[in-house]
Amino acid sequence: MRIPQAYTDTISEGMAAILNAISIPESDSVFNVYCVHNLNPFDGYGDYDGLLVKVDTNYAWTSAWQNLNTMTGDPLIDSLLTRYSLTLSAFYNWSIGNYAVLSTDSSWNIFALIDSIELVPGVIMAEQNSLVGVAGKISFSKVGSERYYDFYFEYQDCFDGCDAYRKWSFKVNTDCSVEYLGFVDWCFWGVGQCPLPAPINCNTFTSIKEDDFEKINCRVLPNPSSGKFQVEVIGLAFWSHFNLEVYNYRSELIYHSELKNSKSEIDLSDQTPGMYLVKIYNEKSLLTRKIVIQ
Repeated sequence: MRIPQAYTDTISEGMAAILNAISIPESDSVFNVYCVHNLNPFDGYGDYDGLLVKVDTNYAWTSAWQNLNTMTGDPLIDSLLTRYSLTLSAFYNWSIGNYAVLSTDSSWNIFALIDSIELVPGVIMAEQNSLVGVAGKISFSKVGSERYYDFYFEYQDCFDGCDAYRKWSFKVNTDCSVEYLGFVDWCFWGVGQCPLPAPINCNTFTSIKEDDFEKINCRVLPNPSSGKFQVEVIGLAFWSHFNLEVYNYRSELIYHSELKNSKSEIDLSDQTPGMYLVKIYNEKSLLTRKIVIQ
């Protein structure tokens, strides 16, 4: 159930396309204004803590978990714990039931893993465990070659499940162009009863000022390329300090240099084929462009 690299690449590429769709204001909303990429943006902090598993303590194997022992003696649950590197980190006797917290440092298809755990006799249900609800989440689906993303900002009473959310929807086409599909508001108490909270404004990714768009431009040629390409910047004051960086689809910095003039030759021919992000910035301005290496 480890997520195949091909799926990770596909999802990451689409996320990068939405991030770079600076002409769509809602892209800024989900990343910088309401911080949907942050699991718990509403409170400004939070954490993800593995899986929350509700169990029936009438089953003998659950006594091990109640005593904070990961391995239970039950071959079915123990095989899952071993195979997917799961460890018991806590056990709670709450009024709503008995819950174990399972943690892992590995990356799995979390929903498929939950389905497998729920097949174990004695397990009532399993879900992702968030310390303060699930105030921010992103869902992904694929129809043919087109990718669809829903960004949820959830709020109001997020300790035991959020009472309201706004969902922004995006479509990423085969050529990585992005379409904004609109938003939906939902409230447990009825639409209009849960107004959207004030923005979080985490500003994880900043952008160039709107009145500077016509003054500054950037070209990456050729694109696609074999890895060797030229970055040409028009309108930047080169007596100021500007940096040029290139990131891969994992948002890992793979190249950095200080701009000395309006044209720079870049050689990334040692990198694997795929889409990369070119970023040019200083303390006041930011330009981004995508480059495809074949």
